[in-house]
Amino acid sequence: MKIYQYLFLIILVSAVLVSGCIQGSETESDSISGDNQSNQSLVVSVQSAINGSTLPTRYTCMGPGQVPSIFWKNAPPTAKSMLLIMEDPDAPDKVFTHWIVYNLNPGDEAIPPNQVPAADRAGSGYQGINTIGTKGYYPPCPPSGSVHRYIFTLYALDTEINPDPADRTHIEEAMEGHVLAKARSVTFFG
Repeated sequence: MKIYQYLFLIILVSAVLVSGCIQGSETESDSISGDNQSNQSLVVSVQSAINGSTLPTRYTCMGPGQVPSIFWKNAPPTAKSMLLIMEDPDAPDKVFTHWIVYNLNPGDEAIPPNQVPAADRAGSGYQGINTIGTKGYYPPCPPSGSVHRYIFTLYALDTEINPDPADRTHIEEAMEGHVLAKARSVTFFG
């Protein structure tokens, strides 16, 4: 039984690495409409986690559930706001949205450490509503024995948005047609 789990993990990691290479050449016209206006690609990173690595336990239900610091660089010069969505596409029923932060100031280049998980604000941005219906960060907690992907997608927008309510559906409707660039960082936990 262990050999099958090991083989599954190798296949999963290989698929993510290959998709990361493909994603690196993705332009915004390949996904949500917009133009990539920067000569350098937008980059997003999670504190203490390299793209394709394990999400540190301190950011999960197995630890204290701290809110991770997020860093970015190379935002397009015409960006008026940044938007972050953290999701688990491997959740049993549907994609699970763990965290939404919108209207971040592009010049801040970070969501600082030690944010309050359920506060209205995270750095310069506003926290949206996660899948369980609460505002703020909900730490990953996959079922025992399963490894899930946690994808942090950062969008550069040409405007600030005002979704009402600030759930995933209304966030995506508000950002449609306003995406200048996007970047992803994929982590694993479980």
